[in-house]
Amino acid sequence: MKFDPDCKSPHTCGDCENKCINDVAFLCGLPADSQNEILSRALHKTLRRGEYVFREGQRVDSIVIIKRGRVKLNTCDADGRENIIGIFSDNDTIWEGIFAENRHYPYSAVCLEKTHLCYIKRGDVEDAVSNTTVALKVINLLSNKLHDANERNMILSISEPMKRIAAFLIYNEKRSEEPTLTLRLDDIAGSVGLRPETVSRYIRKMIGEGLIEKVGQSGFRIPDFDRLNAVVGE
Repeated sequence: MKFDPDCKSPHTCGDCENKCINDVAFLCGLPADSQNEILSRALHKTLRRGEYVFREGQRVDSIVIIKRGRVKLNTCDADGRENIIGIFSDNDTIWEGIFAENRHYPYSAVCLEKTHLCYIKRGDVEDAVSNTTVALKVINLLSNKLHDANERNMILSISEPMKRIAAFLIYNEKRSEEPTLTLRLDDIAGSVGLRPETVSRYIRKMIGEGLIEKVGQSGFRIPDFDRLNAVVGE
């Protein structure tokens, strides 16, 4: 999808083929007039690497669509160590908590690179959910989100570091539409609750055994999904 970071139109992101609404799974089925009404009030932003999309404790007031770029959700423990909740990329949507009353973000969202964003206001989303079709989609997506959270918790429960890292790479492979996973060692470490040096050691071991391949500065490819999956199940 083509995206114009200098877009000024509230209806269509520059020369983009689709409207922002099409990237929000539970809103894309709305009638055209309802879509246009919502998009007329949408806000577009371009943020640089290291800038915050929102901070922990900030009130949830919008759905955030990542049009292009990468964003990590993180918290810091009492010792200042980063814990990564998740990493989101092109066309992913951050909308958890949008329906809860007086909900505040339990984590911060930080751009990992230059990122183009679209914000759809909470009030517009609440109005849309009065549509029965949209409400059913929300229920389905919430079920998928719960399954995803359970899968991440299962990964963190794996005691052996190599198996935990392998399970995390498989988890990201399933979610990615790209042939290469782009993950910095620090991001992997923060996601699986291990020290960066521990992650580095086991990543080198997996590369040496041909379980994964290094691509560029921070990319990985899984040449044999079943073989890596077998490592987790051992």
